[in-house]
Amino acid sequence: MATDIDKFVHDQLSVWPAVAAKYRALKSTRTRTLPYGGILVTLQSNPGRLPIFDHGCPLCEENYMEHQHTLPFEGRKGRKYNILVNRAPIFPNHLVITRDVHVPQTIWHRFPDMLDLAASLEGYLVFYNSPKSGTTVPGHAHFQACPKGYMPLERAAERLLRAVAAGQETDELEFLASVRDAQLYHYKKFHRGIFMLRAQTPKSMAKMFYRLLDCMNLLAEDTEPRFNALTYCSEGEYRAVVSLRGASKPGCYYEKGEKHFSISPGAAEMAGFVVVPEPEDFDRIDAAVLDGIFNDVTLSEEAEKRLLWRLVRTQPRIEVGILREKEIRFEIISDGAGPQTVSYREGKIDYNGMLYDDLVFEAVTISTLFAEPSFIIFRDGVEERFAGTLKFIVDGGKVCAVNIIGAEDYLMSVVSTAGKENLKALAVSTRRWLLSQVAHRQSHKAVIGGPGLDNTPSLVTWLEHRPEDKKPEDLPAHLRFDVCATEHCRPYYGITEKANSKVRAAIDETWGQTE
Repeated sequence: MATDIDKFVHDQLSVWPAVAAKYRALKSTRTRTLPYGGILVTLQSNPGRLPIFDHGCPLCEENYMEHQHTLPFEGRKGRKYNILVNRAPIFPNHLVITRDVHVPQTIWHRFPDMLDLAASLEGYLVFYNSPKSGTTVPGHAHFQACPKGYMPLERAAERLLRAVAAGQETDELEFLASVRDAQLYHYKKFHRGIFMLRAQTPKSMAKMFYRLLDCMNLLAEDTEPRFNALTYCSEGEYRAVVSLRGASKPGCYYEKGEKHFSISPGAAEMAGFVVVPEPEDFDRIDAAVLDGIFNDVTLSEEAEKRLLWRLVRTQPRIEVGILREKEIRFEIISDGAGPQTVSYREGKIDYNGMLYDDLVFEAVTISTLFAEPSFIIFRDGVEERFAGTLKFIVDGGKVCAVNIIGAEDYLMSVVSTAGKENLKALAVSTRRWLLSQVAHRQSHKAVIGGPGLDNTPSLVTWLEHRPEDKKPEDLPAHLRFDVCATEHCRPYYGITEKANSKVRAAIDETWGQTE
């Protein structure tokens, strides 16, 4: 597609004099480099960057300028885009890729489209500005693209991720996490909040990318976290750089006189290519000015530490008995098979005519985050959604559904149901109770040894060999799982609407604490 793009840009500029003049001016624009934060920042004096907006939304087809042409691109699930030549260029062959309908700027569900663009536009870098992070048209969803090699942070990422792919170590990157074939790294130079990602598949890359964004605090006035992202393909991999932010504009943007610099950082600036619209500002920018700009718009040190902690923290998995019946109706959300049924027959679990001792539908629970629903249990005509793994076992002549889930995810439901006051204290006390139940059960399993109390023979063995002097109150409340979902332990309803942002914050801030 890159050849088509080159021809498209050439043909477009040949019939669009006003914009063609801006691209010609790029060849003679003033630039200089400035060492900052371990990389060589590029400064570009670009008065022509001031955009040409006639009226209305410039990315809607009805407002396209005379002579403006498009090249179609189709994203996932039928989403259609128009590829345009950028009216206010920073780079040669600077493109805008815009939705064909007027929908707000958002990355949710659209990051795979961004990756597909990067794969299609060979030799190009695709970049994105979140609504309050440098975009001039937040009301209309779009990406941008330019030829590779112009942005200093992109060049650093390619050098470092190429080394990582070759099995080499580097002290500039800190490995944080992986999801399937995707890896996430923290870049320790330039400015705060820079993360680099690599993956073999767009699906894994998207999972890791959204996991990173999920760890960000969302400000009340925002629709998504504040960030800028670059994506490209290299050596058969998808690669990305994400700069997480705390503010839209630096303080100097609002100053008067000599303290004023009309720089509003977007993806290019956050990647070390700083566009200076006002000619008189170009020679005045030094490392101190850059330091003020980046300190103002990036994450605070405290916010970055909190984010890194969220990315690496863990939570133990627990087992919750949620329903015990002769027959249970359920649905695995991701497999598309619709509602299914398991039932008790001949001492085993009947599923699609086959008999099983136990039956497991595994789900990947990301231990550092609050999980999304993975299955549904139908109870009395009501759909109850749960995160984590669904396991069916035989218990007392019935089929028992067991939810294997992270302890913190479990608390989201229990704490939201238990009360509205002193949520942090409630989260801590409930966590303490939960982990004591888990430890109590595990200690009794450890006494017996062997495979554990996860099937009928081992349970019989445990019952036959348990010490005679054990009183009922000394025994675990449950032998086949850690806790149940009823009042006997704690009411547990899976992913519940009651688990609001206040509950989430209380659990997040006390994560792992029992005192």
